[in-house]
Amino acid sequence: MEEKTKRERKITPLGLAKWAHIHKPKAPYKDKGEPKYQIDVIFDPKDPAWNAWAKDLTEAVKKAGKQSPIKKELDDNDEPTGRYYATFKTSDKFKPSVFDKQGSLMPDVKIGNGSKIRVSYLENTYEAFGGGVNLYLNAVQVMELVEFQAQSATAYGFDVELSEDDFPTEIEAF
Repeated sequence: MEEKTKRERKITPLGLAKWAHIHKPKAPYKDKGEPKYQIDVIFDPKDPAWNAWAKDLTEAVKKAGKQSPIKKELDDNDEPTGRYYATFKTSDKFKPSVFDKQGSLMPDVKIGNGSKIRVSYLENTYEAFGGGVNLYLNAVQVMELVEFQAQSATAYGFDVELSEDDFPTEIEAF
């Protein structure tokens, strides 16, 4: 019987959170697959810690195949921003823990885009689709929180008309 080797838990360098589905799993696309906890982390290539991390991960990808979890970040016009991101995910059966910078649990905080975070993860190699590496999400440490808040209609560029209820009924005297 082949002996399984335990995979090493790893930690990312500091990055920026984007599209965090940490407290509630992300629904599957077009109802295909299973819900997943996941988060994208954006990294600045000027950060020496990121360069060392990306080099190690690229070596692992070369050994496993060709599919890399590191992607170029694109702006709203599909132009490269110069930054990179990686997606970390896990089954909805394994809810990741979220910690603050002191190591205390943050059970109900919604992580918003731009939060400075680190991710604890496991590398997983696979053979399908030419082989590669994906990253299993274990936990998130929030170093600087930008709490998620729903956007208003004006934030999306909609013109907003005021209703009669928005106007005062009496003019206050000075």
